[in-house]
Amino acid sequence: MLLHLSMNSMRSTRFGNVALSLASILWASSSAGVFAADAKSTDGPAKVTFEDDVKPILRQHCFNCHSQSDKRGGLALDSYGAMMEGGGSGEIVYDDGDAETSRLWQLVNHDDTPVMPPNQPKIAAEQLQVIRSWIEGGILENSGSKAKAKKKNALAFVASSSGRPEGPPPMPEALPQRVPVVTQRAAATTAIGASPWAPLVALAGQKQISLYHTETSELLGVLPFEEGIPQSLRFSRDGQFLIAGGGEHSVQGIAAVYDIKTGERVAQVGDELDTVFDADVNDNMSRIALGGPQRMLRIFDATDGTQLFDIKKHTDWIYSVAYSPDGVLVASGDRSGGLFVWEADTGRLYLDLAGHKGAIRSISWRDDSNVLASASEDGTVKLWDVNSGKAIRSINAGSGGVTSVQFDHKGQIVTAGKDRKVRLWDANGKQLTETPAASEAVLEVAITHDSSQMIYGDWTGSVKVSAISDPKKIQELAANPPPAKERIGAVEQTLASIKVKLTPLQEKRDATTANWKSAEKALAEMDSKLAQQNEAIAKNQSAIAAKKTQREQTVAGLPALVSKSRDAHDSVIASRLGLGESPDDAALVKAADLELSLAEQLSKIAQQRRQIVQAKKDEAALAATVTTQQTELAALQTKRAEMEKAVEVARVATEQAEKSYAAVAGELSEVEKKRQLLAEAIQ
Repeated sequence: MLLHLSMNSMRSTRFGNVALSLASILWASSSAGVFAADAKSTDGPAKVTFEDDVKPILRQHCFNCHSQSDKRGGLALDSYGAMMEGGGSGEIVYDDGDAETSRLWQLVNHDDTPVMPPNQPKIAAEQLQVIRSWIEGGILENSGSKAKAKKKNALAFVASSSGRPEGPPPMPEALPQRVPVVTQRAAATTAIGASPWAPLVALAGQKQISLYHTETSELLGVLPFEEGIPQSLRFSRDGQFLIAGGGEHSVQGIAAVYDIKTGERVAQVGDELDTVFDADVNDNMSRIALGGPQRMLRIFDATDGTQLFDIKKHTDWIYSVAYSPDGVLVASGDRSGGLFVWEADTGRLYLDLAGHKGAIRSISWRDDSNVLASASEDGTVKLWDVNSGKAIRSINAGSGGVTSVQFDHKGQIVTAGKDRKVRLWDANGKQLTETPAASEAVLEVAITHDSSQMIYGDWTGSVKVSAISDPKKIQELAANPPPAKERIGAVEQTLASIKVKLTPLQEKRDATTANWKSAEKALAEMDSKLAQQNEAIAKNQSAIAAKKTQREQTVAGLPALVSKSRDAHDSVIASRLGLGESPDDAALVKAADLELSLAEQLSKIAQQRRQIVQAKKDEAALAATVTTQQTELAALQTKRAEMEKAVEVARVATEQAEKSYAAVAGELSEVEKKRQLLAEAIQ
């Protein structure tokens, strides 16, 4: 929304009115001379104090209009006490060291209007630096003053988000189980809040807040609210925190922030003289707004509880307060039908939404921050376009008055009214469904994060959960649950039944695990056999290749041997022909040597021919062996594939058994934890 984006970039101030108007603060017109701050000779940084440094500057520029004798706008600046008191629009400086949000600094530095001093040049830079240093140093009164250390609560260290959190949505982990107040019957329902992302609902009771699981109706814990009765329950935008506003009528009112997981109260603001009817936190958990019978919309720093500013425009009790989801605006509605929208950072009036003829009992923002819904005792719910400031739709949501309204993530609207009905409407105002009539007027309603259930409570204190798909399907929740000693028996019975379920699941898990391990062992043995078989085949194939190479080499060498033997044969024939009739002994010896050489050559040729034949036989035998081995290998591989499937089946069965066991074991652990918390609550 462009308008919201531009507004969000405006400078932050601390005050609800345009703060100090021209009529409220008029600075004296005086000479343009400059008083330098007194130099101080110290070993460390010099203290900047009101008496020594700031007062001389204010005397020069401001005392003519802002002193005890002439308090323009109700503001006097000639004494430290008067300055700390502020003027008609509230305080102008704070001891938090933040100059940028100081109203005094914004006006003298010309960051906001009306600029001061009026009709004069801006105060000299040297003097402005003195004022800024004084604020940042803790607004010390004199040289003996010490800056206050602001106490920060747990919210000061929270990295908040304004939307759906990553991972599982926040749910209670170990909440208190003690019931502060036990009553025979519940009081009228004052507040119901549903988590924006989790199956979790908070119910207001007497000095307590009960948290339930909306899908199981299980009581998850009880948060103490010792100040009285919670009148409003809202979750932070990311669902991590619960903001409760309430107290005791004509005695006290506060707003408290609880951590959903632990139940710890991490922040508390306000000290009203009457109860708080509604409270809400902005998108980044830095500010809390609250309203009530005192007709003041108050804005607090959520991290240290400092009151930032008041908004005084309401003329009657403030029933409803809500920040827009983007944190840019804050809306408030009162008993006289006044409905206003304010700039969240400055407190300036943004819209005056006139149209209702009865008290504004409830307001709710659509997720995109563009539409505001208001529920009134005039019987209507109006949808307001906050860009144009016009009512874009008016829904007749119940005779006698509408008491509660809430948007869901789909833009649908759930309403409750004095006609005892709860209704669900689409974004165009068409009724989708309604619940059976309650016994009394329905005062509060909420819708679950998944838009599947409506939770509502009536004047008798009865709280019901109705399924949107079948509104007649109803379950009841107790805003003031039974004490721990009455609930622990049921928890022990649950523990016993879970243990009964757990034993066979454990046996099945052990059996499937053993089967899986056995199947994996058999598969490993098979892999070993396959490796041996492949090794044997490779060895025989290598032998075949070697014999083939040797045979081919022998065959290749035969022609040379045969040729040589022919030459030798020719020499033998020639020697025989040359012997004649009476050869001498030398001729005979020579002929004998030639014949012997020929015989040796022929023998070698015959031997190599036999080797060639034998090599062929060996190759054939090895090839047959390899064929047999390969056949056996294929059979082993087929068997291995079957074994691998068996291992996978065993693994899946083991995982399923483990999952089933873990689920019940986890349930057992949670119930045991709850039993322990109940036992501690009883003690």
